[in-house]
Amino acid sequence: MIKAAFWISVIVIALPFMTGGSEGMPEDYQREPVHLAEVAAMVQTTAGDIMRLCEREPEACDTGQRILWNARAAATDLAGRAHDWLSQSAEAAAQEQDS
Repeated sequence: MIKAAFWISVIVIALPFMTGGSEGMPEDYQREPVHLAEVAAMVQTTAGDIMRLCEREPEACDTGQRILWNARAAATDLAGRAHDWLSQSAEAAAQEQDS
């Protein structure tokens, strides 16, 4: 779960560099493009540091895992409620068409 959150955040952070959007960027950042190899190296270094975090700070790792599990449970509950609501709405629409 922690790995999935990490990779999603990496994609969100790296996506603006990959799309070439430079609006609002400081001028020095616009001079040299960031190459995919640089992003991959940064990701590898950061991933290694995150893995060592659990060795250095096991409590932080446990807390992070609990946070992610709670977020997963909340997302699952929300998805179930949305599914129920959509199913009820579809049934109501089908009944209206049949009448």
